[in-house]
Amino acid sequence: MLKYENQFQIGDLIRAYDFEPFGGRDPIFVEGLVTQVLSPENDVTGFGCYVIKATLDTLGKRVNKSVYVPMESTFDFDGRVVKV
Repeated sequence: MLKYENQFQIGDLIRAYDFEPFGGRDPIFVEGLVTQVLSPENDVTGFGCYVIKATLDTLGKRVNKSVYVPMESTFDFDGRVVKV
């Protein structure tokens, strides 16, 4: 099972950090409503992910766009994806 598999469902508002926040650096993240839950075997991405409609983005480039939030990442950390 992937680290964040079965954690969220369609309609949940989640925040996904791009990098682990640490001292003095502003956190980089995207927030949005889950619109789809794609299993690890899906034909769209080939990995398990949540598709969100971004409502807030600290980078300012992803608002109102669909963003793929992986259920697990190579650089994963506790709290990378949280329900808001």
